[in-house]
Amino acid sequence: MGEWSRGTLLERRAVVAALCEPGLFRERAHASRVLDIVDDITGSILIERDRRSEAFRVLRKGLAYGWSVAVAAQPSIGKPRMRRWIRSQDADVRWIMRQNLEKKRLLRMDEAWVRAQMEVLG
Repeated sequence: MGEWSRGTLLERRAVVAALCEPGLFRERAHASRVLDIVDDITGSILIERDRRSEAFRVLRKGLAYGWSVAVAAQPSIGKPRMRRWIRSQDADVRWIMRQNLEKKRLLRMDEAWVRAQMEVLG
């Protein structure tokens, strides 16, 4: 997955889809590694030039659910990582974070935290 996480937009989307499954987050060490990868993939979109391509939209949608799965499964390590991206000024990253914050799994996890992060997004 490490190699694919640095691949094409569609390969990166496949990595997010494959790794962001709740059952894969039972072990803290594994969850931390998955969050490293999702974090790197999120960062990689900042240098994408063609953000109107279908492949970019597909990756963006994958990240729009993947973060919420990871954070809900391991909030103690996921929330600080997600919080950093919530403060981003990049419009696509902010959209991704907003979509994740609207997921019921995060509201069930910590509604007050979600509300506070939504305020940061504005």
